Amino acid sequence: MDVYRTEEEQVEAIRAWWRENGRSAVFGVVLGLAAIFGWRAWQAYETARTETASALYEEMLDAARSGKSAVAAAAGEKLAGEHAGSAYAVFARLILSGLAVQAKDLDAAASHLRRALDHNDAPALELEISLRLARVLAGQGEFDAALALIESPVTMEGYGASVHELRGDIEQARGNPDAAVDAYRKARAGSTGTPDDLLELKLESLGPRADS
Repeated sequence: MDVYRTEEEQVEAIRAWWRENGRSAVFGVVLGLAAIFGWRAWQAYETARTETASALYEEMLDAARSGKSAVAAAAGEKLAGEHAGSAYAVFARLILSGLAVQAKDLDAAASHLRRALDHNDAPALELEISLRLARVLAGQGEFDAALALIESPVTMEGYGASVHELRGDIEQARGNPDAAVDAYRKARAGSTGTPDDLLELKLESLGPRADS
């Protein structure tokens, strides 16, 4: 009889607890399940978006390789617009800028590269984008802006020669041959591997001052 009474007390205690806490317990379970299924749904959504962005990027690459500039540009614009925060969008902007340069639309090329810089979060890629943008700005005659853009990354390992050579190109374009020679020499000194024939031609084109 004592055992039965104890069981009754236990049942009653459970009923009392449920009356007081049942709703919050159910709510907590519902929230937990919602979080689990919500997270899975979000993962599925993100996976689908990544696959879509990847497919668009492949479409863009195939079209660009095949010389179908209009198709490549359309796929790139869609990719950059619908997946603006992704790495695919940054690479799409790089290709779009190249297509714009081919079409001699330097304003569009500069716009794509600036947007790529704004959305890029990879330090190594930032320098490459900066170099491309500096070349476009130099082509527009914005020499000071081009030089300012490459001033900070000049010390980055592995890109010193490229930065110095670009500085030489800019200085030569703005009519400063002595500064161009100095930059080209620094590029030659900082280069590794086989000699750069194009760089040597640039130095030779500057005449006797390149030998002094």
